Amino acid sequence: MSSNIEKFKKLRESASPVETSALDSFFDQLPPIPLSHLVGSWNGGFFDTGHPNGDFMKDISWIGKDFFSVDHVDPVIVERGGKRQSWGKWGLASLKEIVFRGQVTSAMVYDDQPVIDYFRFVDDKTVAGIMEGKKLDGPFHFYLTRP
Repeated sequence: MSSNIEKFKKLRESASPVETSALDSFFDQLPPIPLSHLVGSWNGGFFDTGHPNGDFMKDISWIGKDFFSVDHVDPVIVERGGKRQSWGKWGLASLKEIVFRGQVTSAMVYDDQPVIDYFRFVDDKTVAGIMEGKKLDGPFHFYLTRP
């Protein structure tokens, strides 16, 4: 049986769109991640599932998230002039533990948007994420990697 990181790489490197059901299965078998593990800067990417949020993330040049502390997160970091900077249009966020799909899960709750991101551990430098929100067209699967 392959490791979580091997499964992750296979999903991320797929040449064709990835089925949401495959990503859901992968996410659901991952262990939880402590809130404190998320503190720091992370690079971001997403899986090609055909979700409209993927085009939006490309349009704004989304490149990650900055977790300054459990109570202070900049959830949307974009690239401008070759540098990381806050997009600023979705406000800030904080981290909480929330039961998601039957397991206590580290989650990022946006201050100004009806959106929650849920995180699970892939390895020390990789986190799988699902973004859910009232204004989103279903769950959006993404990932974070340590620079």
